[in-house]
Amino acid sequence: MTDLSRARVWPAIVVSVMLLTCAVGAQSREEPLILRVVAPPSREFTTYIEGELVHVSIPANWRELPGSNAVTFAPEGAYGNAGVKSIFTHGVAMGLARNDKHDLRATTDDFIASCVLIRRSPGRALRYRHVTIGHRPGLHTVLSSVSEATGEPEQIEVFTTLLRDGALFYVQAVTSRRHALDYASTFRRIVESIEIMDCDRHAVAEIEVPAVTRPLCAEDARSVAR
Repeated sequence: MTDLSRARVWPAIVVSVMLLTCAVGAQSREEPLILRVVAPPSREFTTYIEGELVHVSIPANWRELPGSNAVTFAPEGAYGNAGVKSIFTHGVAMGLARNDKHDLRATTDDFIASCVLIRRSPGRALRYRHVTIGHRPGLHTVLSSVSEATGEPEQIEVFTTLLRDGALFYVQAVTSRRHALDYASTFRRIVESIEIMDCDRHAVAEIEVPAVTRPLCAEDARSVAR
């Protein structure tokens, strides 16, 4: 991992009620050309701080594309616009969505239906597995779709967890289906690197956890220390 660390303010995070955000990157006036073949993920990683809330490590050759309540990281040639919509073919997006149902699975279902697989077959239940994201319980599912940019089959991995204020935090990892195995370890490393810092600063843990380099919320530290 490189020593480079980049921080960006995520203004909407300080708002107590989040709007559902489907945009995955900032609009570009230059209309970048989306290519069918892009450079593979770098083995060097750069640490980003998003909105003073999330620490995450990203391949060094991926570009940061900020949105309002979301950010996308993708290599050159893997992102662009389709009308007013931002799209990407390889990379990850992460952001916040409102949790109206106060339930991780139900809210994840809604997020996927609204922002990921808008044309999903009705009545077909999604299959999830339980994972850990930022030292807290989360969900993970793998979806199949067709890229709006290239027309090729693509694989989408969705990871979700809840913040302490109830908002949904999601990670959306995308690649062409034929390159899914090549990107699997990169996506896993990105998700495993995520640290979420949304606890009450007056309630940070006094537990010493050797593997963690910064204070954790009390319950997170206990979980890591076990």
